[in-house]
Amino acid sequence: MINRKNNSYLLRKRSFVLGGLKTLFTLIVFGKLYHLQILDKLKYGKLSDLNRIKVKILYPQRGIIYDLYNHPIALNRPDFQLNIFREKEDLINKYISSLRRVIEFSEKDLADLKENIRNKDLSDFIIMKKNLGWSQLEAFELISNNFPFLIINKEKTRSYDNSFIFSHVIGYVGYRKDLKNKKLNNLKFGISGIEKLFDKTLLGKDGWIKLETNSKGRIKKELNKKIAIPGENLKTNLIAPVQEYTYSLLKGINGAVVMIDCKNGGINCLLSTPSFDSNEFSNGVTAEKWKLLVNDKSKPLLNRCIAGLYAPGSTFKLITALYVLEQLNFNPKTQYFCSGFTEFGNRKFHCWKEGGHGLVDLKGAIKKSCDCYFYNLAKLIEIDSLSKFSKNFFLGTSTKVDIPNELIGIMPNKNWKKKNKGERWQKGETLNTVIGQGFMLATPLQITTMTAILASGKKIKPKIVNNSDNIFENIEISEKNLAFIRDAMYSVVNEYEGTAYSSRLAGKYSLVGKTGTSQVRKISKEERELGVLKNEEIIYKLRDHSIFTGFAPHDKPKFAITVVAEHMGSGSKVAAPIAKKVIKFALKNFLKSNE
Repeated sequence: MINRKNNSYLLRKRSFVLGGLKTLFTLIVFGKLYHLQILDKLKYGKLSDLNRIKVKILYPQRGIIYDLYNHPIALNRPDFQLNIFREKEDLINKYISSLRRVIEFSEKDLADLKENIRNKDLSDFIIMKKNLGWSQLEAFELISNNFPFLIINKEKTRSYDNSFIFSHVIGYVGYRKDLKNKKLNNLKFGISGIEKLFDKTLLGKDGWIKLETNSKGRIKKELNKKIAIPGENLKTNLIAPVQEYTYSLLKGINGAVVMIDCKNGGINCLLSTPSFDSNEFSNGVTAEKWKLLVNDKSKPLLNRCIAGLYAPGSTFKLITALYVLEQLNFNPKTQYFCSGFTEFGNRKFHCWKEGGHGLVDLKGAIKKSCDCYFYNLAKLIEIDSLSKFSKNFFLGTSTKVDIPNELIGIMPNKNWKKKNKGERWQKGETLNTVIGQGFMLATPLQITTMTAILASGKKIKPKIVNNSDNIFENIEISEKNLAFIRDAMYSVVNEYEGTAYSSRLAGKYSLVGKTGTSQVRKISKEERELGVLKNEEIIYKLRDHSIFTGFAPHDKPKFAITVVAEHMGSGSKVAAPIAKKVIKFALKNFLKSNE
């Protein structure tokens, strides 16, 4: 009886266990089927979508840069590019030879292709070649069916029509290798000049487009997109025809020309020569070309307008004269006799004119550029006071111009000498400073700004970009003394015996200014005794620089200009004639009748 009950219990227990296992097995089977049919379907569906959906980064169109009269000087041109799906990059080596039968691949193109393959950006495309011409596009169209994984994209690329003329001021764009956002590897950023300083304004914002492809990789349709936002356009104060004309005058000369609007501080011309091709840099300069430019003794990459440092020479006499009038109440009728040299201590300080100028007053000293007169003024001047006064004219300090890499030059004083030379200031060094020599250095932009301030009586601040009407305060200098300086500058150009008399303008407008000779070498006592060599008699690199600064018209100043011609001798020989031609051109074509 008992055994029957136990057997029955065991049978029920066994049936329960078997039933549970059966149920568990059924659940496992159904779970697996669910996983395969539902979950894996979603998973593999997503993978399938990834295979057929491609993402193309849309780069924004860069803003156009215009001159003052809305002439484009940096714009965008169409760039047809050959792209390959990134997933097909293993086919590149296989098909490149076939492609090269119809599309030319230079060594640089192949190097760029390797770089593009290495750049794992977020785009599903690799750029194989840029700048396809019409003949290459037509040839590819005939064989495109053999390459379903290739696609032609139309992009916009930066272009500079007058690349050599505006290269230093406008700058150029290029790729950046320091980007954290790798999807922007093929986007060009501002590298130098205005392109760099206003990059955020000009750049815009990127977008993207999703494309559906078939099994062969050919694009079927566009799914959705985010439109790229173009960059903002930029208007400058540059006058393109003036810049172009000036460039034609400086061919074969290492130098700089800066022209500023005396009313609003707008920079109408900022030209440095020799120059370089900004298009070449924008498209990617070769290592060989870069090496040549860097090692070129003429320094074509140097923007001499803002980073070329020169002794201002006699152009600084204008500030010295204004200083003694304003700070020392000096009588401009005071006369000194110039015999050709001035003795100070145990040294002789020589005038540029060997026989001297005789008896001259302050105006005559500026007109004839008499060094000895200013040596006598130096005996009355404390260098620290002169240095402080000069900073009102942006000498020895930044103009804060809206272009990168400006140098501030040197306006020496006692502290500067102690800090940089470890020596006390000597009074004889003041004699050199008052004529713009010695330790003193300035950029062409600084000298031009100085002249614009003298012409206008305003605290002019130079600007390249035209983004507001600048209203400047008056400088704290008497109009009487400013008028004296302007009148003296008039005599330099327009009166007989003025150092720039041969560069006077004919007609109703007068050019006024001051010549300068920037010494490169020190003339020894022995050479003076034997006879100072002429500029053309010594090697080129030791020859003096030719400088002229001035403004026009005399009665209503509009354009202030500075010309620096390296190793070309006195300011009257080369710099002044160039300034005359540029000013004449600007007055004729860009001076409004009411100005």
